[in-house]
Amino acid sequence: MKTIAQFVEDRIATLSDLKDALQTAMQLEFSTIPPYLCAQWSINSDPGGVGGMIEDIVVQEMYHFALAGNMLTAIGGVPSIANATFIPSYPTNVLPGGILQKLPVDLKPLTPDQVQVFMQIEYPEFPPVALAARTGPATIGDFYDAIAEGFTTVNPAINASAFAVNSGEATPIKSIADAQAAILLIKGEGEGTEGSPNQPPTGNATFAHYYVFKEIYTEKTLVQDAAGHWSFTGAPIPFPTWFDFQQSTVTPSPSLAFNQALSQLLIGLQTCWTSGTRPSIGAMFTLQSLGTDLIQQGIRPEFLWAPPSA
Repeated sequence: MKTIAQFVEDRIATLSDLKDALQTAMQLEFSTIPPYLCAQWSINSDPGGVGGMIEDIVVQEMYHFALAGNMLTAIGGVPSIANATFIPSYPTNVLPGGILQKLPVDLKPLTPDQVQVFMQIEYPEFPPVALAARTGPATIGDFYDAIAEGFTTVNPAINASAFAVNSGEATPIKSIADAQAAILLIKGEGEGTEGSPNQPPTGNATFAHYYVFKEIYTEKTLVQDAAGHWSFTGAPIPFPTWFDFQQSTVTPSPSLAFNQALSQLLIGLQTCWTSGTRPSIGAMFTLQSLGTDLIQQGIRPEFLWAPPSA
């Protein structure tokens, strides 16, 4: 499968490439969820409500992942997520699709250093950085622009009755216009937003993820003055305390039940896209309970493929 840079350079002119790009988008969106969850679950004392801020981002990432899957099924593709190769290995300096990261992306507690990693993942696409990016790997924003253009170029037949996740922002794709709207939503809330590190774009109802993480890092809310200038000088956001945890070397792995719950969740989601079975809401709560319990024991949740029958 092509890298994101190749999709951006070659553009998307065939139905096969459009399907491959959306499968890559699913893996890219999913890759941020395990690090964000580990950070959220590690929070101990949280007077500033940081846990809720990260939870909101995780939920949006889940919706983005689901929207990419809905776009894929709408054009006749089948998401492939219930397998070991779909889940990234951590730590990694390369996100799915070949997006390079200077700071390694890993499963760690919520510390100021880890928030900097999250800011790196979500860094906005804006001049001159967007222009400088042309000398290296394409940005995530470039990738979604290529997908949007691909929908126009390929003009695929849309199956309005395709199986889809239908929850919150993750809605079925019934037209090309729905696909374009989904891409704009993903860009506006997540990576690829055109703006600047300190001046978010106007017109968005909420801040993109980068700005939320920078609020957490600076321990100040982002506010706008009378002249329209934004700065991280608002109300204080106390940084939470956290539970530390490490990778376990014990055999059998204490993460086995957690990994089985993760695998069952992915199996359930894939079944939703292949047969229309509604995914279990309880599966996510089970994963959270098991992950939080591991972290409070000082153990890193591993996020590995371990189907329950194994």
